[in-house]
Amino acid sequence: MRRLFIVAMIVGGAAAAGQTEKPGVERWPIKTSVPDAATTAKTAALADLLALKDVAGVTKDDSRYQSARLPAQPGATFNEGDLITTTGYLHLVALETDGDYHIQISDSADSGDNCLIVEVPNPDPAYVKTASLFPEFEAVRTFIKTKMLAGQDPSSLGSVMQHPVFVTVTGVLFYDDSHVGDPPRGKRGMKAATLWELHPVTALVFAPAAK
Repeated sequence: MRRLFIVAMIVGGAAAAGQTEKPGVERWPIKTSVPDAATTAKTAALADLLALKDVAGVTKDDSRYQSARLPAQPGATFNEGDLITTTGYLHLVALETDGDYHIQISDSADSGDNCLIVEVPNPDPAYVKTASLFPEFEAVRTFIKTKMLAGQDPSSLGSVMQHPVFVTVTGVLFYDDSHVGDPPRGKRGMKAATLWELHPVTALVFAPAAK
């Protein structure tokens, strides 16, 4: 298929030379693991994920959840720890100082604003404790580099797709409480719609364009 040979043009250059990377701190065991029970992915419309609200009673860097997942919320369709599959337009990839590939996807081919952040950890024992996850993380990062970034790591500022690609992404639903009360996150002027993410991402592939 033609799509398999697409290399998306980017602006933003290669990864910043000399950028120092080290494992993160906030909720790091949660960000880099997949629950044992998360074996079957739930399909979610991107619009439903973008509409997820802040969790009542969870404070910034809440000490109760640094190494534990949030409990299931009454009546919630999706909860932290669920394995989720969704589709959207990939607009930006950045290399974070914690080693993650930071990815921004939206439901618009024309705008990366109002986006969902999804992240892929560095498949290295210094960053991820579960070796069985290394191949999944490596496959996603290699796919992004070879199919979208001409074999290079993304820029630390964010490599922006001149022609956003439509993708299917699977990952673990995660609540980034380190940003509770902060202005909306996002790089290159694209603002995240929610504190919820898919983190870690376990699979990402091209998908048929949305109609």
